[in-house]
Amino acid sequence: MRTTSILSKFAILLLFFISACSSAPSFRGKLLEPAMPAPAINLADQSGNLFHLSDSKGKVVLIFFGFTNCPDECPLTAAHLKQAVELVGDRAGEVQVVMVSTDPVRDTPQAMGAFLGKFNPSFVGIPGTTESLSQIWNDYGVVVLNGGETHSSFIYVIDQAGNLCLSFTSEMSPEDIASDLKTLLSEQ
Repeated sequence: MRTTSILSKFAILLLFFISACSSAPSFRGKLLEPAMPAPAINLADQSGNLFHLSDSKGKVVLIFFGFTNCPDECPLTAAHLKQAVELVGDRAGEVQVVMVSTDPVRDTPQAMGAFLGKFNPSFVGIPGTTESLSQIWNDYGVVVLNGGETHSSFIYVIDQAGNLCLSFTSEMSPEDIASDLKTLLSEQ
């Protein structure tokens, strides 16, 4: 009986040790396993500068899809991302937010610049033609209908190595998004 008690205590101690040693981070967003290289984005941004997603290596990139005339979900997503980036604090410069247009007809570079400028001037907007944007929509599995007014509403997270590693829903709180950003930034 004493041997059973000692073995039970040893088993509990071993389980505690194993759980204490597994330091895999806990994310609030949906972890994409395995992480995969993020699909390329190579288009002009709202300022006319060529944006290459690959140039963002070393930063955590948040990509969302939307349109500037959206009355509710797109501005809410941009506001949540603005708050989340601010909550990161000193490392906010290591986070890049990118909005890819779902409305190539109305989302001119000027419209995207004005829309994103309301939230954070460092946010990048990707306008374009239907042909150039549809490739990005397809690569990220985004469904766009009704002239861009109906679209998938996930936020895609790309780690510092350029891998698509997490996704958030547009309803996630800025605090939860910031928590995951801090975890990713601390892994660097």
